[in-house]
Amino acid sequence: MTIVILVDLFIVAILLTADLVSKHYAAKYLHSHGGSYEAIKKVLTFRYSENHGAAFGIFENSRVFLCVFVGVVILALIGYLVYNIVKKQYKDKWGMFLHVSLSFILAGGIGNLVDRIAFGYVRDFIEYTVVYTLFKRDFAICNLADVFLTLGVIMVVIYLIMLMVQEAKKGKALLAEKDARAASQASENESSQVTDEERLDPPKGEQSFEEAADERELERKENDDTAV
Repeated sequence: MTIVILVDLFIVAILLTADLVSKHYAAKYLHSHGGSYEAIKKVLTFRYSENHGAAFGIFENSRVFLCVFVGVVILALIGYLVYNIVKKQYKDKWGMFLHVSLSFILAGGIGNLVDRIAFGYVRDFIEYTVVYTLFKRDFAICNLADVFLTLGVIMVVIYLIMLMVQEAKKGKALLAEKDARAASQASENESSQVTDEERLDPPKGEQSFEEAADERELERKENDDTAV
C-alpha cells in the first residue's frame, strides 16, 4: 500500500514540477524572443499565450467557475485513488495502470489550477503547427499540463477497453464451463438410462435381473426339498 502511495505522489510531483518549470521558462524566454520560437519547421512552434478560459478557449473569463470545477474534479480523483488504495483494488489486473493514468490527469489538473489561482489565466506555449501544415487549420496552443491530461484520458480509455476485453473472456470461459457441465450431465443421464433399459430388457441370450432372481429362488426351493 505504501509503495502505491509513493508511486502516485512521485508521478504527480515529477509531472507537476515539469509543467510549472516549463511554463516559467517558456514565458520568460519567449517574451525576450518576440513571443515565439519555431522548434521544428512547420511541425512545432513555441508561442507564448495566455488562456483565460478552458480548452480551446471555452468558458472565457470564467476564472472562479473553472477554479471551483477543476478543484472538485481534483478532490474527486484524490478520493477515488484513496478508496482504491484502501480497498486494495490496485492489486487487480491493470490496477496500477489505472493509478498511473489518474496520476497523469491529477498532475495536469493541478498544474493548470495553480496558474488560474496565481495569475488568473493559464500559460500556454506549445503550438502544433503540423496541424496547419496538413489541414490548413489552426490548433489550440497548449502546455505540458494539457499534454499530461490528454495522455491520462487516453490511458483511462485503454484501461476501460482492456477491462471490457477481460470481462468478455471471463464470460466466454464461464459459458464454456457451463456448456461442458451440461454435456457431462447429459452424458451421465444417457448412461444411466441405458443401464436401466438393460436391466429390464437384457440382450438376447441373457437373463434380466428379475429372471435371474426368480431362477435363484427356484433353485433354493429345490435344494430345500432335496434336503428334506
